[in-house]
Amino acid sequence: MIQCATLVDGVSFSSTNRARVAITLHNLCIEHHTGIHTLTDNGVIGSALALFRPQFEAYIRGAWFHHCAEEQVIDEFIQDAEPLRVGVREMIRQLEKKEAFNNGVLSRLMQQHLQNWNDFTHGGAIQVKARNSQGEVIPSYKPDHVASVLTSSATLSLLAGVDIASVAEREDLAVKLREEFRSVYKSFD
Repeated sequence: MIQCATLVDGVSFSSTNRARVAITLHNLCIEHHTGIHTLTDNGVIGSALALFRPQFEAYIRGAWFHHCAEEQVIDEFIQDAEPLRVGVREMIRQLEKKEAFNNGVLSRLMQQHLQNWNDFTHGGAIQVKARNSQGEVIPSYKPDHVASVLTSSATLSLLAGVDIASVAEREDLAVKLREEFRSVYKSFD
């Protein structure tokens, strides 16, 4: 969490509308990771889990603006003249036509987990079940679920950082981010 945020902080890049929007959304993704981690450290697990969907969507939007968005859409988005007319599912569809995303992981991830993300974010059954225990309201999130969201959140943060490095044309930064990630998550080699 700290390494990613520190490494991308202050990165300079060509100041185009595309670059500014993509980097800003990826920065938001990284900030959400910090929020998830901080909330988890403080035992505020339900809110940490609720923040994962917005983190995922910030990453998808940042990647889409970087790799797919038409200039007119970017300009309209910046000017706030029109609401964004492309949903996250369509963004994923368009991203997966690009070589860097054509393995289908993003659409599978969304398909497999969207209902849980909705429950976590909007106070669904999963949030209710995780807080009830024989007549008491006591959070009882499973350690495996907490560990999973922390790892998934860190992975999104890494991907956002790597895309920031791509926008900034800084391969050295992308390599450093991957190295730092691997030093923490050794099993991802």
